[in-house]
Amino acid sequence: MMKICIGDSRANAVIMEKIWRFRHQQFVERRGWQALRKSDRREIDQFDHDCAIHFSVLKNDAVIGYSRLLPTVQPHLLSSVYPQIMRGQKWPRSHDVFEWTRWAVASGDERIDGVRVSRVLMIGLMEFCRVAGITSLIGETHPKLINSLRANGWQTHILSEPSIFENELVVPLEVIPSSAPQT
Repeated sequence: MMKICIGDSRANAVIMEKIWRFRHQQFVERRGWQALRKSDRREIDQFDHDCAIHFSVLKNDAVIGYSRLLPTVQPHLLSSVYPQIMRGQKWPRSHDVFEWTRWAVASGDERIDGVRVSRVLMIGLMEFCRVAGITSLIGETHPKLINSLRANGWQTHILSEPSIFENELVVPLEVIPSSAPQT
């Protein structure tokens, strides 16, 4: 099941607690992003505000996949934390353009009804964008994930050359929901 939460209101308190802990497990413990380590084992940042849209994939009431969308008309990761990866280039910014961040799926080959969790999350996000009037997403990712995005129906546009950021290769890109996988 996919659950979508806007902001971190009291109505979403239980699922958001699971999300914070899942993010800590994925980004700090699994990927080693030590700057995010907190003693309470919850990964929360300044962008987890009332306009953040949280997507979680649940199985047996546990979070096994997660991602977040941030409005680009407010501060977001690319504008506030690492604009240098754009190498002076501008990025799309509009009420119908969001930043796609904090993508993670539990380790292993987790599936829901035979479908990989990563695909459930990608297609769920795409359908949400279509319904919500979100025309494109910007993000920063490892170049090897671009083929996966295309295979799952996203049109991709590279916004700048790849950069090394915190010992990881990243490429800024814009993705647009489409109706057919790209080749």
